[in-house]
Amino acid sequence: MGEFLCIFTHYIQTVSMVCSVMTLTAMSVERYIVIVYPLRARSVCTVRHAKLVITMVWILAFVFSTPVLYIQNLMEVGQWRKAHWCVKWSRPTAHGVLFEIYMFFILFVVPITVMIITYSRVSCEIWNGAAIRAELSGRKVNETICLRLTKFSGDRRTLLRGRGGKQPTTSMRIIPDDGKTRKQVVVMLMVIVAFFIICWGPILFNNLLVALNVLDNYNTGYLKPMRMAFHLLSYLNSCVNPVVYGVMSHNFRDRLRRIVTRKLTRNQSLTATTAILSRNSTLRNHHQTDERGSKEGATLKETQ
Repeated sequence: MGEFLCIFTHYIQTVSMVCSVMTLTAMSVERYIVIVYPLRARSVCTVRHAKLVITMVWILAFVFSTPVLYIQNLMEVGQWRKAHWCVKWSRPTAHGVLFEIYMFFILFVVPITVMIITYSRVSCEIWNGAAIRAELSGRKVNETICLRLTKFSGDRRTLLRGRGGKQPTTSMRIIPDDGKTRKQVVVMLMVIVAFFIICWGPILFNNLLVALNVLDNYNTGYLKPMRMAFHLLSYLNSCVNPVVYGVMSHNFRDRLRRIVTRKLTRNQSLTATTAILSRNSTLRNHHQTDERGSKEGATLKETQ
């Protein structure tokens, strides 16, 4: 049972890690399709395809984690009092090095490459698109037909059509806000990539250096708290992204506020409805009690 739990626990742990990283990678690809190919996104980014992608992510996570089943084992330790230690390998071997290189590529190199490519393309598209919209807005302002009063001829006014109105319009005032928004989105994407590198890089580099026999495999001295911090960082990445979206994305905050407000309004409405129904029920019971009392009083009078 000990060997089974040793292998199974680390296998499920690896599955969750691979699934988390692949989910972040799939999200970057989805954003890329939505921003760069908006027309194609209508048929690609659907609920049905989202469910299919989630299923495929989990299947691939289980498949990509299968090497753990062969690399993880129990090592007997102790001279007088025997015990067992669940490790990836008893000593650094060629298989251990290949495994860590494989995990380094699966969990770090491939995802970070995909994220950098997709988010760079998304950032360029947002930046260029905003610049084009600003140019079109300025051109629209310059080509707006302005009716200007130029001269009076008796009681008749002559209106001439001219170009190049210099007064600010609504479209011109939108340009600075659009620039601020695009800058905010680009910074948010850069922060997401940076957090991924910071959270996943240390533990994967540590495992690779241990496999190459650069670092000691035993958690002695400063290595124990350092590796605990590295493991916590890898889990922290899943918690950081919602905070980044909430802090840096106006749309995310606005929609979250709407959902919370709608839920609170619904709860208040249900509470008010319940109170009204309870009050009506109480009044109905009092009314029925009064009618019953009146009938009993009339019956007593007839009896007397």
